[in-house]
Amino acid sequence: MTKLVIPCVLILVLMISLPVVGADETVALQEAVAAAESDLETIARDFVSLLSDREFEEAVGSFSAEMTAALTPEGLEAMWDGLTSAEEAGGFEKVVKTTPVELAGYKAVIATCEFGNESLGIRIVFDREASIAGIQFVPPVEGRLDYQAPVYAKPESFTERECTVGSGEWELPATLSIPKGEGSFPAVVLVHGSGPSDRDETIGPNKPFKDLAWGLATRGVVVLRYEKRTKQYPTEIAGFMDAFTVDDEVVSDALAAVELLKKTEGIDSDRIFVVGHSLGAVMAPRIAARGEGLAGLVLLAGCPVGFYIEKAAEQAEYLVSLDGEIDENEAKKLEEIRAQLRTIRELDMSKGDIVLGCSMAYWADLMDYDPVRTASELTIPMLFCQGERDYQITMSDFNGWKEELAGQEGVSFKAYPELNHLFIAGTGTSTPAEYSQPGNVAQAVIDDIAGWVNR
Repeated sequence: MTKLVIPCVLILVLMISLPVVGADETVALQEAVAAAESDLETIARDFVSLLSDREFEEAVGSFSAEMTAALTPEGLEAMWDGLTSAEEAGGFEKVVKTTPVELAGYKAVIATCEFGNESLGIRIVFDREASIAGIQFVPPVEGRLDYQAPVYAKPESFTERECTVGSGEWELPATLSIPKGEGSFPAVVLVHGSGPSDRDETIGPNKPFKDLAWGLATRGVVVLRYEKRTKQYPTEIAGFMDAFTVDDEVVSDALAAVELLKKTEGIDSDRIFVVGHSLGAVMAPRIAARGEGLAGLVLLAGCPVGFYIEKAAEQAEYLVSLDGEIDENEAKKLEEIRAQLRTIRELDMSKGDIVLGCSMAYWADLMDYDPVRTASELTIPMLFCQGERDYQITMSDFNGWKEELAGQEGVSFKAYPELNHLFIAGTGTSTPAEYSQPGNVAQAVIDDIAGWVNR
Protein backbone atom coordinates (compact mmCIF):
# COMPACT_ATOMS: atom_id res chain seq x y z
CA MET A 1 0.00 0.00 0.00
CA THR A 2 1.28 3.46 -0.86
CA LYS A 3 2.18 5.47 2.19
CA LEU A 4 -0.15 8.36 2.99
CA VAL A 5 1.87 11.57 3.17
CA ILE A 6 0.73 13.71 6.08
CA PRO A 7 0.02 17.30 4.97
CA CYS A 8 2.06 20.25 6.15
CA VAL A 9 1.38 21.56 9.62
CA LEU A 10 -0.59 24.63 10.59
CA ILE A 11 -0.19 25.22 14.30
CA LEU A 12 -0.67 28.55 16.03
CA VAL A 13 -1.06 28.19 19.75
CA LEU A 14 -1.37 30.11 23.00
CA MET A 15 0.18 28.42 25.99
CA ILE A 16 -1.89 27.12 28.88
CA SER A 17 -0.59 27.88 32.38
CA LEU A 18 -1.82 25.66 35.21
CA PRO A 19 -1.47 26.69 38.87
CA VAL A 20 0.66 24.79 41.37
CA VAL A 21 -1.57 23.19 43.98
CA GLY A 22 -1.09 21.59 47.37
CA ALA A 23 -1.64 17.94 48.22
CA ASP A 24 -5.09 18.62 49.72
CA GLU A 25 -6.27 19.90 46.35
CA THR A 26 -5.01 16.95 44.31
CA VAL A 27 -8.28 14.99 44.13
CA ALA A 28 -10.29 18.06 43.16
CA LEU A 29 -7.71 18.95 40.54
CA GLN A 30 -7.75 15.44 39.07
CA GLU A 31 -11.55 15.58 38.81
CA ALA A 32 -11.37 19.03 37.19
CA VAL A 33 -8.73 17.88 34.71
CA ALA A 34 -10.80 14.81 33.78
CA ALA A 35 -13.87 17.00 33.20
CA ALA A 36 -11.86 19.49 31.14
CA GLU A 37 -10.40 16.69 29.01
CA SER A 38 -13.87 15.31 28.39
CA ASP A 39 -15.07 18.75 27.25
CA LEU A 40 -12.13 19.13 24.87
CA GLU A 41 -12.72 15.66 23.43
CA THR A 42 -16.33 16.62 22.73
CA ILE A 43 -15.22 19.83 20.99
CA ALA A 44 -12.71 17.84 18.93
CA ARG A 45 -15.33 15.32 17.81
CA ASP A 46 -17.76 18.11 16.91
CA PHE A 47 -15.05 19.90 14.94
CA VAL A 48 -14.22 16.83 12.87
CA SER A 49 -17.93 16.29 12.26
CA LEU A 50 -18.20 19.83 10.88
CA LEU A 51 -15.26 19.12 8.56
CA SER A 52 -16.83 15.90 7.30
CA ASP A 53 -20.16 17.73 6.78
CA ARG A 54 -18.26 20.50 4.93
CA GLU A 55 -19.52 23.13 7.36
CA PHE A 56 -16.29 25.12 7.16
CA GLU A 57 -17.81 28.49 8.06
CA GLU A 58 -19.18 27.01 11.27
CA ALA A 59 -15.96 25.10 11.95
CA VAL A 60 -13.81 28.24 12.01
CA GLY A 61 -16.21 29.70 14.57
CA SER A 62 -14.44 27.55 17.17
CA PHE A 63 -11.03 29.06 16.29
CA SER A 64 -9.01 31.41 18.49
CA ALA A 65 -8.52 34.96 17.19
CA GLU A 66 -4.99 34.16 16.02
CA MET A 67 -6.13 31.01 14.25
CA THR A 68 -9.03 32.86 12.59
CA ALA A 69 -6.56 35.38 11.19
CA ALA A 70 -4.31 32.62 9.88
CA LEU A 71 -6.83 30.19 8.37
CA THR A 72 -9.98 31.17 6.47
CA PRO A 73 -12.94 28.85 5.83
CA GLU A 74 -11.66 28.52 2.27
CA GLY A 75 -8.19 27.58 3.53
CA LEU A 76 -9.68 25.02 5.91
CA GLU A 77 -11.73 23.58 3.04
CA ALA A 78 -8.61 23.29 0.87
CA MET A 79 -6.73 21.57 3.71
CA TRP A 80 -9.54 19.06 4.25
CA ASP A 81 -10.01 18.43 0.53
CA GLY A 82 -6.28 17.88 0.10
CA LEU A 83 -6.46 15.14 2.68
CA THR A 84 -9.74 13.44 1.79
CA SER A 85 -9.18 13.51 -1.97
CA ALA A 86 -5.86 11.66 -1.70
CA GLU A 87 -6.16 8.29 -3.40
CA GLU A 88 -4.14 6.64 -0.63
CA ALA A 89 -6.56 7.86 2.06
CA GLY A 90 -9.77 6.62 0.48
CA GLY A 91 -12.14 9.19 1.94
CA PHE A 92 -13.18 10.01 5.50
CA GLU A 93 -15.41 7.50 7.29
CA LYS A 94 -15.57 8.13 11.06
CA VAL A 95 -13.82 9.18 14.27
CA VAL A 96 -12.69 5.99 16.01
CA LYS A 97 -11.62 7.56 19.31
CA THR A 98 -10.25 10.71 20.91
CA THR A 99 -7.14 10.87 23.09
CA PRO A 100 -6.20 13.86 25.31
CA VAL A 101 -2.48 14.71 25.18
CA GLU A 102 -0.07 17.48 26.14
CA LEU A 103 2.20 19.16 23.62
CA ALA A 104 4.89 21.34 25.22
CA GLY A 105 2.40 22.40 27.87
CA TYR A 106 -0.56 22.78 25.52
CA LYS A 107 -3.80 20.86 25.97
CA ALA A 108 -4.65 18.93 22.83
CA VAL A 109 -6.82 16.07 21.61
CA ILE A 110 -5.87 13.57 18.92
CA ALA A 111 -8.96 12.43 17.02
CA THR A 112 -8.06 9.07 15.48
CA CYS A 113 -10.01 8.92 12.22
CA GLU A 114 -10.75 6.03 9.90
CA PHE A 115 -10.46 6.63 6.17
CA GLY A 116 -11.17 4.15 3.41
CA ASN A 117 -7.60 2.86 3.25
CA GLU A 118 -5.80 4.43 6.20
CA SER A 119 -6.14 5.59 9.77
CA LEU A 120 -4.94 9.10 10.60
CA GLY A 121 -4.85 11.31 13.65
CA ILE A 122 -6.06 14.91 13.64
CA ARG A 123 -4.37 16.72 16.52
CA ILE A 124 -6.45 19.67 17.68
CA VAL A 125 -4.67 22.09 20.01
CA PHE A 126 -6.59 24.33 22.42
CA ASP A 127 -5.84 27.64 24.10
CA ARG A 128 -6.82 28.44 27.67
CA GLU A 129 -10.34 29.48 26.57
CA ALA A 130 -10.81 26.07 24.89
CA SER A 131 -10.74 27.70 21.45
CA ILE A 132 -8.98 25.79 18.70
CA ALA A 133 -5.51 27.24 18.30
CA GLY A 134 -3.86 24.66 16.07
CA ILE A 135 -4.52 21.74 13.72
CA GLN A 136 -2.06 19.06 12.71
CA PHE A 137 -2.36 15.75 10.90
CA VAL A 138 -0.39 13.09 12.74
CA PRO A 139 -0.11 9.29 12.89
CA PRO A 140 -3.04 7.54 14.60
CA VAL A 141 -2.86 6.88 18.33
CA GLU A 142 -2.65 3.30 19.56
CA GLY A 143 -3.94 3.27 23.14
CA ARG A 144 -3.64 6.09 25.64
CA LEU A 145 -0.28 7.83 25.69
CA ASP A 146 1.14 8.50 29.12
CA TYR A 147 4.57 9.48 30.34
CA GLN A 148 6.48 6.70 32.09
CA ALA A 149 9.43 7.49 34.35
CA PRO A 150 12.68 5.91 33.15
CA VAL A 151 13.84 2.75 34.89
CA TYR A 152 17.24 4.29 35.55
CA ALA A 153 15.72 7.02 37.75
CA LYS A 154 15.50 6.26 41.48
CA PRO A 155 13.12 8.83 43.03
CA GLU A 156 14.02 7.66 46.53
CA SER A 157 17.60 8.90 45.96
CA PHE A 158 16.70 12.57 45.49
CA THR A 159 14.15 15.20 46.47
CA GLU A 160 12.47 17.93 44.43
CA ARG A 161 11.35 21.39 45.42
CA GLU A 162 9.73 24.29 43.63
CA CYS A 163 11.61 27.54 43.16
CA THR A 164 11.61 30.63 40.93
CA VAL A 165 14.11 31.62 38.24
CA GLY A 166 14.54 35.37 37.77
CA SER A 167 12.47 38.10 39.35
CA GLY A 168 10.01 40.82 38.44
CA GLU A 169 7.93 40.64 35.28
CA TRP A 170 9.68 37.56 33.85
CA GLU A 171 10.00 35.29 36.90
CA LEU A 172 9.61 31.64 35.94
CA PRO A 173 8.31 28.65 37.95
CA ALA A 174 11.05 26.05 38.28
CA THR A 175 11.96 22.73 39.88
CA LEU A 176 15.19 21.73 41.63
CA SER A 177 16.07 18.03 41.75
CA ILE A 178 18.53 17.52 44.61
CA PRO A 179 20.38 14.29 45.48
CA LYS A 180 19.97 13.09 49.04
CA GLY A 181 23.02 13.24 51.27
CA GLU A 182 25.64 15.79 52.10
CA GLY A 183 26.72 18.28 49.42
CA SER A 184 28.56 19.91 47.78
CA PHE A 185 27.02 18.63 44.58
CA PRO A 186 27.73 19.62 41.00
CA ALA A 187 24.71 21.19 39.28
CA VAL A 188 23.32 21.70 35.79
CA VAL A 189 20.78 24.07 34.24
CA LEU A 190 18.64 22.60 31.45
CA VAL A 191 18.06 25.03 28.55
CA HIS A 192 15.18 24.34 26.13
CA GLY A 193 14.99 24.01 22.39
CA SER A 194 12.98 26.34 20.15
CA GLY A 195 9.29 27.09 20.65
CA PRO A 196 7.24 27.47 23.84
CA SER A 197 8.11 24.65 26.21
CA ASP A 198 7.43 23.62 29.76
CA ARG A 199 10.12 22.73 32.29
CA ASP A 200 9.99 19.05 31.23
CA GLU A 201 10.31 19.93 27.52
CA THR A 202 7.12 17.92 27.02
CA ILE A 203 6.58 16.63 23.49
CA GLY A 204 3.59 14.31 23.19
CA PRO A 205 3.97 11.67 25.92
CA ASN A 206 7.71 12.35 26.23
CA LYS A 207 9.45 14.54 28.80
CA PRO A 208 13.17 14.66 27.93
CA PHE A 209 14.06 17.24 30.59
CA LYS A 210 12.29 15.29 33.32
CA ASP A 211 14.25 12.21 32.23
CA LEU A 212 17.50 14.18 32.39
CA ALA A 213 16.65 15.72 35.76
CA TRP A 214 15.66 12.45 37.41
CA GLY A 215 18.48 10.47 35.82
CA LEU A 216 21.19 12.97 36.73
CA ALA A 217 19.84 13.56 40.25
CA THR A 218 19.94 9.78 40.78
CA ARG A 219 23.65 10.00 39.90
CA GLY A 220 24.50 12.81 42.30
CA VAL A 221 23.94 15.91 40.16
CA VAL A 222 21.59 18.77 41.11
CA VAL A 223 19.35 19.74 38.17
CA LEU A 224 17.39 22.98 37.67
CA ARG A 225 14.65 23.08 35.04
CA TYR A 226 12.15 25.89 34.46
CA GLU A 227 9.22 26.98 32.33
CA LYS A 228 10.38 28.72 29.18
CA ARG A 229 9.51 32.40 28.98
CA THR A 230 7.58 32.00 25.72
CA LYS A 231 5.44 29.36 27.39
CA GLN A 232 4.84 31.29 30.59
CA TYR A 233 4.24 34.76 29.10
CA PRO A 234 2.89 34.39 25.52
CA THR A 235 0.56 37.41 25.68
CA GLU A 236 3.18 39.72 27.18
CA ILE A 237 5.77 38.69 24.59
CA ALA A 238 3.31 39.25 21.74
CA GLY A 239 3.20 42.88 22.83
CA PHE A 240 6.85 43.53 21.95
CA MET A 241 7.61 41.09 19.15
CA ASP A 242 9.39 43.80 17.14
CA ALA A 243 12.13 43.99 19.78
CA PHE A 244 12.08 40.36 20.93
CA THR A 245 15.39 38.51 20.40
CA VAL A 246 16.89 35.16 21.28
CA ASP A 247 18.41 36.79 24.37
CA ASP A 248 14.87 37.36 25.64
CA GLU A 249 13.82 33.87 24.61
CA VAL A 250 16.80 31.90 25.93
CA VAL A 251 19.94 33.61 27.19
CA SER A 252 18.71 35.96 29.92
CA ASP A 253 16.69 33.28 31.72
CA ALA A 254 19.50 30.72 31.50
CA LEU A 255 21.87 33.22 33.12
CA ALA A 256 19.29 33.91 35.85
CA ALA A 257 19.07 30.15 36.46
CA VAL A 258 22.84 29.92 36.84
CA GLU A 259 22.78 32.74 39.38
CA LEU A 260 20.07 30.94 41.36
CA LEU A 261 22.22 27.81 41.54
CA LYS A 262 25.21 29.82 42.77
CA LYS A 263 23.12 30.95 45.76
CA THR A 264 21.63 27.52 46.52
CA GLU A 265 22.89 25.70 49.61
CA GLY A 266 24.53 22.34 49.04
CA ILE A 267 25.79 23.16 45.53
CA ASP A 268 29.45 23.49 44.61
CA SER A 269 29.44 26.92 42.95
CA ASP A 270 32.62 26.02 41.06
CA ARG A 271 30.87 23.08 39.35
CA ILE A 272 27.82 24.59 37.65
CA PHE A 273 27.16 23.52 34.06
CA VAL A 274 24.70 24.43 31.29
CA VAL A 275 23.08 21.56 29.37
CA GLY A 276 21.40 22.94 26.26
CA HIS A 277 19.15 21.02 23.87
CA SER A 278 18.66 22.04 20.21
CA LEU A 279 18.30 25.87 20.28
CA GLY A 280 19.53 25.73 23.89
CA ALA A 281 22.68 24.05 22.59
CA VAL A 282 23.08 26.63 19.83
CA MET A 283 22.96 29.40 22.41
CA ALA A 284 25.06 27.64 25.08
CA PRO A 285 28.35 29.27 23.95
CA ARG A 286 26.74 32.74 24.17
CA ILE A 287 25.38 31.89 27.64
CA ALA A 288 28.89 30.90 28.76
CA ALA A 289 30.49 33.97 27.14
CA ARG A 290 28.09 36.34 28.90
CA GLY A 291 28.03 34.56 32.24
CA GLU A 292 30.73 34.09 34.84
CA GLY A 293 32.13 31.01 36.48
CA LEU A 294 30.49 28.23 34.45
CA ALA A 295 32.38 24.96 34.77
CA GLY A 296 31.39 23.64 31.36
CA LEU A 297 28.77 23.12 28.64
CA VAL A 298 26.88 20.08 27.35
CA LEU A 299 25.44 20.60 23.87
CA LEU A 300 22.71 18.14 22.90
CA ALA A 301 21.87 18.25 19.17
CA GLY A 302 23.21 21.75 18.60
CA CYS A 303 23.31 23.40 15.18
CA PRO A 304 26.77 24.94 14.48
CA VAL A 305 25.15 27.92 12.72
CA GLY A 306 23.46 30.71 14.68
CA PHE A 307 20.94 31.25 11.89
CA TYR A 308 19.47 27.82 12.60
CA ILE A 309 16.25 28.54 10.70
CA GLU A 310 18.22 27.69 7.54
CA LYS A 311 17.51 24.10 8.55
CA ALA A 312 13.77 24.64 7.90
CA ALA A 313 13.94 23.97 4.16
CA GLU A 314 16.22 20.97 4.67
CA GLN A 315 13.85 19.45 7.24
CA ALA A 316 10.78 20.13 5.11
CA GLU A 317 12.39 18.51 2.07
CA TYR A 318 13.31 15.48 4.16
CA LEU A 319 9.75 15.07 5.42
CA VAL A 320 7.99 15.40 2.08
CA SER A 321 10.50 12.98 0.54
CA LEU A 322 9.75 10.17 2.99
CA ASP A 323 7.40 8.51 0.48
CA GLY A 324 10.06 8.64 -2.23
CA GLU A 325 8.69 11.54 -4.25
CA ILE A 326 7.82 15.23 -4.07
CA ASP A 327 4.52 16.12 -5.69
CA GLU A 328 3.48 19.49 -7.13
CA ASN A 329 1.85 20.76 -3.94
CA GLU A 330 4.83 19.73 -1.82
CA ALA A 331 7.25 21.39 -4.25
CA LYS A 332 5.19 24.59 -4.02
CA LYS A 333 5.30 24.48 -0.23
CA LEU A 334 9.08 23.99 -0.26
CA GLU A 335 9.51 27.01 -2.53
CA GLU A 336 7.36 29.10 -0.18
CA ILE A 337 9.68 28.18 2.70
CA ARG A 338 12.76 29.01 0.62
CA ALA A 339 11.21 32.37 -0.32
CA GLN A 340 10.60 33.16 3.35
CA LEU A 341 14.21 32.26 4.14
CA ARG A 342 15.41 34.62 1.40
CA THR A 343 13.27 37.39 2.89
CA ILE A 344 14.88 36.81 6.27
CA ARG A 345 18.45 36.56 4.95
CA GLU A 346 18.04 39.86 3.08
CA LEU A 347 16.25 41.42 6.08
CA ASP A 348 13.58 42.49 3.62
CA MET A 349 11.20 43.11 6.49
CA SER A 350 9.48 46.09 8.04
CA LYS A 351 8.38 46.86 11.57
CA GLY A 352 5.53 44.56 12.48
CA ASP A 353 6.46 41.89 9.92
CA ILE A 354 6.65 38.35 11.30
CA VAL A 355 8.35 35.80 9.04
CA LEU A 356 8.64 32.17 10.10
CA GLY A 357 7.44 33.15 13.54
CA CYS A 358 9.83 36.00 14.38
CA SER A 359 10.63 39.64 13.62
CA MET A 360 13.58 41.28 11.89
CA ALA A 361 15.25 42.02 15.25
CA TYR A 362 15.22 38.34 16.19
CA TRP A 363 16.63 37.10 12.89
CA ALA A 364 19.21 39.89 12.61
CA ASP A 365 20.55 38.99 16.06
CA LEU A 366 20.93 35.32 15.13
CA MET A 367 22.58 36.08 11.79
CA ASP A 368 25.18 38.08 13.71
CA TYR A 369 25.93 35.15 16.04
CA ASP A 370 28.51 32.46 15.27
CA PRO A 371 28.22 29.66 17.86
CA VAL A 372 31.35 27.84 16.63
CA ARG A 373 33.53 30.94 16.83
CA THR A 374 32.09 31.80 20.23
CA ALA A 375 32.75 28.25 21.45
CA SER A 376 36.33 28.38 20.13
CA GLU A 377 37.01 31.41 22.32
CA LEU A 378 35.86 29.68 25.51
CA THR A 379 38.32 28.04 27.89
CA ILE A 380 35.86 25.71 29.64
CA PRO A 381 35.22 22.01 28.87
CA MET A 382 32.45 21.15 26.41
CA LEU A 383 30.69 17.88 25.66
CA PHE A 384 28.83 17.53 22.33
CA CYS A 385 26.20 14.77 22.08
CA GLN A 386 24.33 13.78 18.91
CA GLY A 387 21.75 11.17 17.93
CA GLU A 388 22.69 9.65 14.58
CA ARG A 389 19.01 9.20 13.62
CA ASP A 390 18.22 12.89 14.23
CA TYR A 391 16.78 14.45 11.06
CA GLN A 392 16.41 17.93 12.59
CA ILE A 393 20.05 18.39 13.56
CA THR A 394 22.10 15.91 11.58
CA MET A 395 25.45 14.19 11.75
CA SER A 396 26.65 16.73 9.21
CA ASP A 397 26.01 19.45 11.81
CA PHE A 398 27.72 17.38 14.50
CA ASN A 399 30.75 16.87 12.26
CA GLY A 400 30.82 20.62 11.60
CA TRP A 401 31.48 21.18 15.31
CA LYS A 402 34.14 18.44 15.32
CA GLU A 403 36.00 19.88 12.35
CA GLU A 404 36.03 23.45 13.66
CA LEU A 405 36.91 22.60 17.27
CA ALA A 406 39.34 19.77 16.56
CA GLY A 407 42.25 19.89 18.97
CA GLN A 408 40.65 22.39 21.35
CA GLU A 409 41.47 21.37 24.90
CA GLY A 410 38.62 19.96 26.98
CA VAL A 411 36.24 19.37 24.05
CA SER A 412 34.64 15.91 23.73
CA PHE A 413 32.21 14.39 21.22
CA LYS A 414 29.78 11.50 21.57
CA ALA A 415 27.38 10.11 18.94
CA TYR A 416 24.61 7.54 19.54
CA PRO A 417 23.57 5.40 16.53
CA GLU A 418 19.99 4.59 17.61
CA LEU A 419 18.88 7.97 19.02
CA ASN A 420 16.68 10.69 17.53
CA HIS A 421 16.44 14.43 18.25
CA LEU A 422 14.97 13.75 21.70
CA PHE A 423 17.79 11.28 22.44
CA ILE A 424 15.22 8.49 22.53
CA ALA A 425 16.06 5.20 20.82
CA GLY A 426 14.34 3.99 17.69
CA THR A 427 14.94 2.03 14.49
CA GLY A 428 14.83 2.79 10.81
CA THR A 429 14.16 6.17 9.25
CA SER A 430 13.38 8.85 11.82
CA THR A 431 10.04 10.65 11.38
CA PRO A 432 7.88 13.04 13.46
CA ALA A 433 5.68 10.05 14.34
CA GLU A 434 8.34 8.97 16.84
CA TYR A 435 7.62 12.02 18.99
CA SER A 436 4.06 10.79 19.48
CA GLN A 437 5.22 7.47 20.91
CA PRO A 438 6.29 7.23 24.56
CA GLY A 439 9.96 6.72 25.37
CA ASN A 440 12.78 7.99 27.55
CA VAL A 441 16.15 9.63 27.05
CA ALA A 442 18.63 6.77 26.66
CA GLN A 443 20.48 5.72 29.79
CA ALA A 444 23.79 5.97 27.94
CA VAL A 445 23.23 9.73 27.54
CA ILE A 446 22.47 10.12 31.25
CA ASP A 447 25.53 8.09 32.23
CA ASP A 448 27.81 9.99 29.84
CA ILE A 449 26.68 13.42 31.06
CA ALA A 450 26.85 12.42 34.74
CA GLY A 451 30.29 10.87 34.31
CA TRP A 452 31.58 13.91 32.42
CA VAL A 453 30.18 16.38 34.96
CA ASN A 454 31.52 14.41 37.92
CA ARG A 455 34.97 14.25 36.33
